[in-house]
Parts: sequence; C-alpha cells; structure tokens
Amino acid sequence: MKIAVVTGASNGMGREFARILDGEGLQEIWAIGLEKENLQQLQKQLKTPVRIFAVDLTDGGTEEVISAVRETFPDVRWLVNAAGFGKFGRYDEIPVAESTNMVRLNCECLVSLTENLLPFMHEGAKIAQFSSVAAFQPTPFQNVYAATKAFVYSYARALSVELKPRKITVTAVCPFWTDSAFFRRAECTEKKVVTNMCVLYKPQDVVKKAYADMKKGKDFSMYGFKARSQTRLVKFMPVKLMMKTWVKQQKFDKRYK
Repeated sequence: MKIAVVTGASNGMGREFARILDGEGLQEIWAIGLEKENLQQLQKQLKTPVRIFAVDLTDGGTEEVISAVRETFPDVRWLVNAAGFGKFGRYDEIPVAESTNMVRLNCECLVSLTENLLPFMHEGAKIAQFSSVAAFQPTPFQNVYAATKAFVYSYARALSVELKPRKITVTAVCPFWTDSAFFRRAECTEKKVVTNMCVLYKPQDVVKKAYADMKKGKDFSMYGFKARSQTRLVKFMPVKLMMKTWVKQQKFDKRYK
C-alpha cells in the first residue's frame, strides 16, 4: 500500500501538502494533526482515502503513528514533516515548558518519525523537512524557535547526502513569513511581538514550490524574492549586525529595556 504521511495536516502548509498529494495516486494519505474537526474536513475534500491521526506528537502521538506503520507495513512514498510551532517573546516571557516542547516537536519528533519510517521508504520516496528562513541567523525574541529550525535545516541537508545511494530525496523547506495558524500560538503576550513583516506569503504558494522542487529531486526549497534576498544577505552580514538590525526593525530595543 502506497501512502503519504503528513504531519501538521490540520492547518497551514501541512494541510496544503495533503491537498497537493491528492493527485499522486496514493492508496492512503495519513493526516496527522491536533484538530480532529479540521482533519475530518480535509478527509471529505480529498479523493484519496485519508487516515486521521488526531494526536499530539509530543504526547504519545509519534509512537502511535510509528506503531501503525509497523502494523500495516506500507510503502511510504512521501513523508512531510510540517508539524511545528514557535513562541515569540523575551526568554522570561515564554514558559520553560513551552520552550522545551518546541524542541521536542520541532526536532525530536521530526527525527523520530523520519528514522523510524525510513525502513518503509524505498527508491523514489521523498521527504520534506519544514525548516524556516529563521534557520539562517540567531533571532532574538525567537531564540529557541530559530535554533530548532537551524537544527532541522542542518539535519535535512546532511540526511539528503546519506540517502542518495538509496535514491530517496530529502528537501529542506524554508518558508518566510506565511499566513497560517502559526501566529495564534506564537504570540505569548497580548501585544504582538513581531510587528514588522515585510511580506506574508500564502501557504499554497510555498507548498506548490516545495512540491515542484521535490519532484525535481532538489534538497532545498525556498519561495519568494524576499525570502531569497534575506537569506543571501545573511551570508555576508556579521551575525551581531544582523541581530542588531532585526531588533531595531521590530523595535525590540524600545519595548524591552
């Protein structure tokens, strides 16, 4: 049975990826997310049969998905690790439990799913690891989130080399600011922490580009001129100057004294 496994499928880019994979001729799409109602709506919208996992990956959900794979022994053609969250604010505004949970979901669960599902993936299979433009620079007031995405980026790029002999594609997907439910959870105070977003991309556009890049066998995907420009700029600017620019752009220097 040929399947796709998509995490973060309740909303945003995970949901859009499930939709685009509906045209891949799969036997099933395994949709994993927190919001059961959203997953049920997605199930009704797709032609491909959808198996719903309304679970928290950080609280037994990862193990539940892995167990289901071992029981059914499918041919995993696509693995899309789009689940993740961030928290914006100063270090002392974000509960320690939230910070450690970010690391667990964004890094540990992603690695666990990837490496436990790899024995069920064969030549031509594809993996999307959702990182972020935040991966390319230390980001004050998003310190843990940016660090987790740097981990995902590094892990994905290195794993792509290791899996080349097996002809399995691993793509690091690095979105810029994207219009999704991400922001509902990201703000840890009543006041918006990030106030200056020069552009807000549509998740459909980010996913369409990622899907096309994966089909071409690329190990990296980034959508949008602003995203590419900022990433190139980071390569040449000193880290301290880049962080100082970010702090001034968002007026953190005035809000946090």
